[in-house]
Amino acid sequence: MDYTRMPACTLRVLGESATAIPQLTQLCRERIARDPRLAARIAERATVVRAKHERLFASWREQAKADWDGLPITLPRLASEIWDVIKHEDWVLTANTLQDWAYKLWDFDKPYRHPGHALGTGTQIGVSLGVALAHRGSGRLVVDLQPDGDLMYDAGALWMAAKYQIPLLIVMYNNRAYYNDWNHQIVMARTRGTDPNRAHIGMDLFGPAPDFAGLARSMGWWAEGPIENPDELQPALQRAVAQVKTGKPALVDAVTQHR
Repeated sequence: MDYTRMPACTLRVLGESATAIPQLTQLCRERIARDPRLAARIAERATVVRAKHERLFASWREQAKADWDGLPITLPRLASEIWDVIKHEDWVLTANTLQDWAYKLWDFDKPYRHPGHALGTGTQIGVSLGVALAHRGSGRLVVDLQPDGDLMYDAGALWMAAKYQIPLLIVMYNNRAYYNDWNHQIVMARTRGTDPNRAHIGMDLFGPAPDFAGLARSMGWWAEGPIENPDELQPALQRAVAQVKTGKPALVDAVTQHR
């Protein structure tokens, strides 16, 4: 009964957020300006909240440095390297956030930067193609942080981007595993007293490891990888962005730690 239930509210308003929120913000500013005491309270609270946010984001930046040179690549390092390449572009992130590290390290300063999470395994590549198609011709750089397991369910979707000339940068979040399930199987094995060393069966994506760059090239994409050394990421990402700016889809296969 709780699932998808609408939250309680005083007034429900249907509207496009990109239009409605600026108008609501302006109405709030006008009301605040008419009440000096309210403005002072809000300014005081804003100072406290700003300091709290700055401490929080500073702590995340510090956490991201842990195991910075780790092999394979850590998720914070991958998020940082991508951000360094795209931060001066007019970018859009599709349906994955690298376990929220993109939220922690990137500056989401526009309402269209991120449309929201994917719906589950097998949906992200489709969502990402839709987002890229919606922004085609806008000059924006659309980035998909693409999990390997998700792409295994619908690898043929890559052909659609090449066929219909949908510019899209895919950076593989390739941990060579369905690791959420793998970790669950480890927990269940310990709970049931079975062998946790068998938990990987049906959960790993290696032996052989899929060649996502080769797969993408076979579908008409520009692609590089697999890349395990984080020092090689930025040059590859820069080359990929240059390809996307010409109107082509491009993929960089980054191999990451399991989690």
